[in-house]
Amino acid sequence: MSFLTPLFLLLGLLAGPIIILYMLRLRRREVMVSSTLLWQKLLRDREANAPWQKLRRNLLLILQLIILAALVFALARPFLPSPAIISGSVVVLLDASASMQATDVEPNRFAAAKAEVSQLINDLSGSSQMTLIKVGQTPTVVAAASSDRAQLQRALEAVQPDPAAAAWNAAFALATGAAQGFRDARIVIVSDGGIPDDLPPLPVEHIYLPIGESSENLAITALATRETEDGIQLFASVQNEGLIDREVLLSIDLDGTLFDSRRLTVPAGSSVNATWDLPPGTATIRAHLGDNEGDFLPLDDVAWAVHEGGVSNRTLLVTEGNLFLEQVFTVLPGVEAFKVPPDSDLLDPETAEFDYDLVIFDGVPLPDPPPASDMLIINPQAGGEGGLFSVSGTFSNTVTTRLEESPLLQFVAWNEVDVRQAQRVSAPWAQTLVEAEGGPLVQIGEQNGYRIAILTFDLRDSDLPLQIAFPILMANITGWLSPGRAFDAPTGLQPGDPVAVVPGASSTAVLVQKPDGSRWTAEVGEEDLFFTETDTPGLYTVLLRDAAADRPAGSFAVNLFNPAESAIRPVESLQIGQTAVETEDEGDVGQRELWPWLLAIAVVVLIVEWWVHHRGTRWPKLPSTAFGRFRR
Repeated sequence: MSFLTPLFLLLGLLAGPIIILYMLRLRRREVMVSSTLLWQKLLRDREANAPWQKLRRNLLLILQLIILAALVFALARPFLPSPAIISGSVVVLLDASASMQATDVEPNRFAAAKAEVSQLINDLSGSSQMTLIKVGQTPTVVAAASSDRAQLQRALEAVQPDPAAAAWNAAFALATGAAQGFRDARIVIVSDGGIPDDLPPLPVEHIYLPIGESSENLAITALATRETEDGIQLFASVQNEGLIDREVLLSIDLDGTLFDSRRLTVPAGSSVNATWDLPPGTATIRAHLGDNEGDFLPLDDVAWAVHEGGVSNRTLLVTEGNLFLEQVFTVLPGVEAFKVPPDSDLLDPETAEFDYDLVIFDGVPLPDPPPASDMLIINPQAGGEGGLFSVSGTFSNTVTTRLEESPLLQFVAWNEVDVRQAQRVSAPWAQTLVEAEGGPLVQIGEQNGYRIAILTFDLRDSDLPLQIAFPILMANITGWLSPGRAFDAPTGLQPGDPVAVVPGASSTAVLVQKPDGSRWTAEVGEEDLFFTETDTPGLYTVLLRDAAADRPAGSFAVNLFNPAESAIRPVESLQIGQTAVETEDEGDVGQRELWPWLLAIAVVVLIVEWWVHHRGTRWPKLPSTAFGRFRR
């Protein structure tokens, strides 16, 4: 046993004055006696009151010395060395991702991880401090540089896991900032090991506490629909992340009613696909796994999909003839395309009723005023800008110099596209997605409440239509323009992904009903609306509020669909950068302080001393009447 403040042991010298006071306390006066027969008795009495004889069997003195010893030792803060992995300034990264909800340990991995962190908090010495960071969808500092164990335990108790992947890069940045400025800083990672391989190295020593025991898990990894010549087709995929072949029952619900159930055998480490032909008019699909004992992650056993084949978005293609555009808009799902020449009366709002969600102008002048709809403008012409932009010639230096990070360019390999020449377009309101040396090639923006996309070159002056990127780019642009839709929710939405809401001109508010039944409401204004509360997997229903009522505008699905989270095999050791993370450090010794127990002993002995001083050493006698009743 050692002491943190040994100087307080000098207070033990106060025992000397206490003993001296007891030695000097008793004073007898001399008395004249009439007989010497009493001298013998008087001699024995004086010997008994001699200083050292007086200290024999003095209970009060013993009790007071025990109180003093307990207080002195408590002030000296004795401690016993105990094995520990933390000391000094500690930053704890608590994994709160979806895989931490696996139930291979009781009650689940996240609860086990919290128990580990709770033990770390209890092992904190008086000079140590801890920063607790929840590593979830958005990493959060739940307790900053605190040595208050009670505060840390309360903060830990309030932490809950997220049904999504964890943002480890952001968490490492938080941990690095929290550890700066401390020479003895250390980072402790409490996780099942589902950490990306490309994380930056940590600047201080770090330790890994592994959580989890099993890798057995079945997951629905895909659920999607498509329109075919025979109708609606549903595709589902089930992955076995474990080491044992599994049988599972896959059930499909259509619009809340059970449609079919199939028993599948999924080999270990493999997947099994299944398809169904769905009845016309199907809107929402729910797939769920059953009879899957030994599956330790229920979160990925259910998935949702929304079929939008019934939504017909009327698209008007204004062109003198472009086979590439005609073919791509023929196969895009949910698009009903019409082709007209540039001089068609359909473009004149005074002579025809205009009823199109999207208008595509391919190398033709825009009418003045432009149509009241979203527009895709390809190869814009000088003199036909419609007051939206200006064209000042052409340029041939079309080597790409900058690509903007945008969902419209997702899966588009633009570096393989060659353009012979393009129009020099000036549109101050537009954002440039693809820029060449001579000017922009692809631009997007909004004007007068409508979305506009511009391709500044003729498709036939490039090899874009011959690339696989062409249908992908057209699908992305059409999805962003969202003709006829109140929201832009692509398939494959995962928890935390934002959804752009595009209400109609008559809408005053947008409402989104979440899977738990609660509602999100936002008033329609000039700014873009984004729904960001997609934290829970499930179906979300969008409603538009106008002067008459709240009208349904469709639904979208949010699913886990994350192979890294479904692969729940715990990792015994981590490699971060070029450094192998240790799982423990035998060199560290914790300190279990004993002063609270010593203080409690002092208080108890003080109560006993008070009783002895005022009542004597005898126990109080019971009243005779009570004693008699007790005997009877």
